[in-house]
Amino acid sequence: MVKCLECGFESTRLQWTHFKFNCTGKFKNGKEYMLAYPGAKVVDLYLAKSTAITLENLTKKYGAIDGNQRWQEYRSKQAYSNSYEYKKEKFGWSQEQFEEYNSSRSQTLEKMILRHGETEGIAKWELYCARQAYTNTKNYFIEKYGLDKGTEKYIAINKKKSVNSPALLSEKLNISLDQATEIILSRQKQFFTSNLEQEFISAIEQQIGTLDNTTKNKPFGKWSSLLNTYVIYDVRHKKCIIEFNGDYWHANPNIYKDDTIIRGKKAVDIRHKDMLKLKTVQDLGYKTLVVWESDFKNHKDSTIKQVCEWILREQK
Repeated sequence: MVKCLECGFESTRLQWTHFKFNCTGKFKNGKEYMLAYPGAKVVDLYLAKSTAITLENLTKKYGAIDGNQRWQEYRSKQAYSNSYEYKKEKFGWSQEQFEEYNSSRSQTLEKMILRHGETEGIAKWELYCARQAYTNTKNYFIEKYGLDKGTEKYIAINKKKSVNSPALLSEKLNISLDQATEIILSRQKQFFTSNLEQEFISAIEQQIGTLDNTTKNKPFGKWSSLLNTYVIYDVRHKKCIIEFNGDYWHANPNIYKDDTIIRGKKAVDIRHKDMLKLKTVQDLGYKTLVVWESDFKNHKDSTIKQVCEWILREQK
């Protein structure tokens, strides 16, 4: 059973009808509910596993031969329904719309936790990463296509792949880590941002004009020797850096105590990593400002006014 954290109702599944007609009326569907209650479950774990369309479940229900045939048919239908040809025929999508759609469906740790809760979401993310890593190994291609054909495909595919590691790209092209980071970021049109962050960025641009770099359009990042990785910042304008931090994801100190565990880490460690991220650009002469999502959500006009005044003041 799962319990609705909004009204206390318990059931094996919290459907949209519950939120729209039987709950408090605050949410129209499960998506809005989970945004308000990160990590909340809407389906009982046993029910989700037992009703999922898997080869194991179909075999149990229809037998080995019929179950396997139904599984292969299901896979074929799923593959076609996810193709550009299908989306173009059914919805009239352009290639750009299809690519944006696929980008929105990409797996991330944050999305896994929102869908399945923190414990199960982290476990599913680690399993997903392990599977993805295996599908890029030579053994996987040999297992799937045979020794000769598998080896040939493995070599051909990896020759086409672009280097997404600043360290490897830096070594390959004999350029600095910052230059390699800029090349990698230039390949990516947009990073995932929350609706609230997009509203925050748009509100600033309405006041002072187009910002130099944002996660909405042209991302800005730097190689951090303090963290031994490259980091991406939410907003850069001139020599100003703004981080729009989610209360949960960045462990807002006004909400979470130092020893609170968030996504398997202590809140104090999450904040320390964010501090090193800011120090990376502070050491380069940038001015930094952190805006918490709850501050913007509760005081939008005054927050935007203060941020815009700060940007204009620091430019002088």
